[in-house]
Amino acid sequence: MISDNLFKEIFECINSNQNKVIILDMRNIVFYNPRLFGDLEPYIDKIVFVNVGNVGSVKQRLVEDLEGLEWEGESIGFGTGLKVFMMSSNICELINSYRKDKIIEIIFDLVENENKPILLESSGLYGNYYVNIKKMFLNVDNFYFIMFCLAEMVYPYIISKRINAFVSSSKNGAIIANILGGLLDVKEVHLIGVGPKYSMELCDSVKCIQEERKYAYIFDFMCTGTELKIVSALINSKRGYLVYSAGIARYKENINFNLIKDMDVIVDTKELGIKYKIFGEPGDFEIEKEVVK
Repeated sequence: MISDNLFKEIFECINSNQNKVIILDMRNIVFYNPRLFGDLEPYIDKIVFVNVGNVGSVKQRLVEDLEGLEWEGESIGFGTGLKVFMMSSNICELINSYRKDKIIEIIFDLVENENKPILLESSGLYGNYYVNIKKMFLNVDNFYFIMFCLAEMVYPYIISKRINAFVSSSKNGAIIANILGGLLDVKEVHLIGVGPKYSMELCDSVKCIQEERKYAYIFDFMCTGTELKIVSALINSKRGYLVYSAGIARYKENINFNLIKDMDVIVDTKELGIKYKIFGEPGDFEIEKEVVK
């Protein structure tokens, strides 16, 4: 739904960027108040609507609000003055490219390099970089952007695999799973105490894992997958199924523990342009530095 307050923000964005073409992604929008978009009529030649659906009469209302819209296919609307722009641009590629660039920009800003071995609490190993997801929580706009990108990525699997609940094992993962659960109407289970730093005091949380239920593991950043292995074993011990895993970022693309077929992240460290490495002992980091010199 597009509320009146959200529309005010959209209007201000368009009004303050009059020399730019504004692309409004209407994906998952199923309702807005009648005549709401009528105020955009003066700016129609700088706006492109994409992913417009017929659910809730959204497309019909746009047609009524903005009579000057032309349509490319069933889901892309634009002003007459943008014909040349539309002929020379692939809108879907533009959107995907912008999203990927924005994601990389946000996550790259979270990467810390202290020029010393950094303990990775989930595995007990050391790394030369640290993706500090906690910093993302301080910027509300960036945080919501990443959450909605993650929700959009996860949603098809919830439907196709009939996920019963999200499961998490870290504090950051629990926050992300809780928000995703709220957005997508999926229950969450947080397994307290998973990981080498913590004792295995699982208390009553593991009792929430039910037989024959399907679970999706939600994480922030995955390094070696230690916590995933433990969570998988716990779910198997309760005769449940871990069928999917998703998070913000991971150390490398080919993490595969033969525990789970489908794992998604919105960015890999290789896309950030950093040479991420892990070490068994702090001294290994110093040896690596000497070799590089």
